Amino acid sequence: MSGPTILVVEDNPDNMYVLDHLLTRKGYTVRQAVRGDEALALVEQVRPALVLLDMQMPGLDGYGVVRELRRRPEWASLPIIAVTASSMPGDREQTLAAGCTDYLAKPISPRELLQMIEHYLRGAGHGNDSGR
Repeated sequence: MSGPTILVVEDNPDNMYVLDHLLTRKGYTVRQAVRGDEALALVEQVRPALVLLDMQMPGLDGYGVVRELRRRPEWASLPIIAVTASSMPGDREQTLAAGCTDYLAKPISPRELLQMIEHYLRGAGHGNDSGR
């Protein structure tokens, strides 16, 4: 039996490969989107348990995706973890203010990412309280 579905939204093929490989090895079902509009459609189709969201994409970026999802009552509590190369002062706060549940800067620590995912899938956290 497959584990919870995680939607990975990432436009870089190398980063997508790493995330997909890491998550499938841990038993998660992974669905992929490379654009923001594609991510919004897939959320409705696959109803993921959690979203890993790159914030910097061409077209509809991660900020637009999270804002649109948060406008919809059915997705208000969906855990959305920003996985982004943006690590300048204030980026974390901006990402959380946009509606992301948590933030992880690239390059990611696989251990930290998996701990964060497990934390939110257990329902232990809503908002930036992953214990970091």
